[in-house]
Amino acid sequence: LRFGTAHLSRACARSRLPEPEMRRVPAALRRRQSLGRQHSSRRSQGRRRVMTRGDAALAAKLQSEAEAWAPPSDLSALDTVDPDDLPVIDLGPYLAADPGDSGAIAETARQIRAACAEVGFMYVANHGLDATIERGYRAARAFHADLPADAKKTLAMNRDRAPYPRGVGFLAVANRVLPARALPNYNESFVVKRELGPRDVALEHMPWPPSVCGEGGSAAASFDGDEFKAATLALVEAYETLARKLLPVFAVALGLEPSYFESLFESPVVRMRLASYDATPAGHFGINPHVDTSFFTLLASTDFEGLVLFGRKKRKWLRATNDVRLPSSSEAIAHPLIVNTGQILCQLTNDEWTATRHFAVNPGGPNPDERRPRISLPFFFNASATAPLAVLPHFCSPTNPPKYATASYLDGQAVQQGE
Repeated sequence: LRFGTAHLSRACARSRLPEPEMRRVPAALRRRQSLGRQHSSRRSQGRRRVMTRGDAALAAKLQSEAEAWAPPSDLSALDTVDPDDLPVIDLGPYLAADPGDSGAIAETARQIRAACAEVGFMYVANHGLDATIERGYRAARAFHADLPADAKKTLAMNRDRAPYPRGVGFLAVANRVLPARALPNYNESFVVKRELGPRDVALEHMPWPPSVCGEGGSAAASFDGDEFKAATLALVEAYETLARKLLPVFAVALGLEPSYFESLFESPVVRMRLASYDATPAGHFGINPHVDTSFFTLLASTDFEGLVLFGRKKRKWLRATNDVRLPSSSEAIAHPLIVNTGQILCQLTNDEWTATRHFAVNPGGPNPDERRPRISLPFFFNASATAPLAVLPHFCSPTNPPKYATASYLDGQAVQQGE
């Protein structure tokens, strides 16, 4: 689902620059970003670009395309991924190396470049987030199991006259947003976001749930809102720290200097979802088929077998696995993460890298463990809200001009997601 939809119809021609002019794009990006920072303080914090008729038409077209992907209804017939379908990358050597160790960056970048161009998904090991992820799982389970339904309704996303930003808060089961499709999304979620800049969406502005005591003061049916907020903020911080550490690797993988993204990610837009999937009804999805509109996404899950992705090499749908091992080890990784490329990276590479279509379910089963809710904690990582992103010149040629207009988060994703 393509980023940059807000101005696509009128800016496509503008993006098709002749080759000599394309070589000057990086400098132009830096100048435009500096100007954007100078002017951002003059804009209203609550300013929201209104979706145009063209935006709505394109959104409908993208929805129709997604529904035409023909995802399977019988998951039992699907093959499971093998290492060629979903590679495993060890981040340990890179994260343990000195910041300026070009050899460690180069080797990790080589693996990430191959994964992003050929698959769009990868497992990563030795990321250092194990304890924070476990705490996040406990917080998500507590929110979905222990917070009363009436309390959740007061936190509903996009509620009329809500005293918190759009695009955050509680989504009930069978919701039809993120993504919007003909079929509902059979998951329950709590979404948080930080978007500093013109709209000044801070994590403190989220509709954090209150603590709730059990009947008669019982702890058995109580919900600790303070711990939920603390665990959620800790996970956001840990995810963002890892994501920032990966930026030099992605820059080198794209053929750029390690520091290339520093100015564009001075204040990254981040969104995290704490989702719970009960058993998915037959013929439905926990979350409908889509591609991520992020720069890249980090994902922890209690059950990766509920993730289904379209294998680009085999040209068919494949189920992810919980049995994740490094090529050099016979032991399964305790807390693997998935990293997947978003549409922004496709855009920067003029579609040389891929954003892979995927969906999620909880197929359930006869055993109690199989009926346990599947917890999923995706973290969507983006550049600063007003940072202009353009197709990188070395991914273009006279016969392969840029396919995308230069656009920022506020120009594209924010409109596409109804914010």
